[in-house]
Amino acid sequence: MHDQFFFSDSPQHTHEHYMQVVTTTIEPRRHTRGSSFDAYEYTVHSHTYVTDKTPTAKFTYDLSPIQVVVKEKPRHWYHFLTTTCAIIGGVFTVAGIIDSLLYNTFKFARKVEIGKQG
Repeated sequence: MHDQFFFSDSPQHTHEHYMQVVTTTIEPRRHTRGSSFDAYEYTVHSHTYVTDKTPTAKFTYDLSPIQVVVKEKPRHWYHFLTTTCAIIGGVFTVAGIIDSLLYNTFKFARKVEIGKQG
């Protein structure tokens, strides 16, 4: 809500702000005492409405009971190898499908051209 202004156009406006906060703990790969740190992710919703009562500014905080923990884990060397093989195999398969489609399309077009397709 930094650098946001909420003005009342009439004397009966009430501004309500609702903030949801979730704690995120980040643990680096080389976890030593004091190396992890907490971060806070939040979502803010604000709205204004007209009421017959005294105008107010309401602030509501919802601290989530759920915590997100992010841990860095090293990957093994064979993970890179299997990922690379999967990419190469996928490219080869798609190229084969495109080649087959083009071949059959040109083959059909040639039969139509010479009049052998019924």
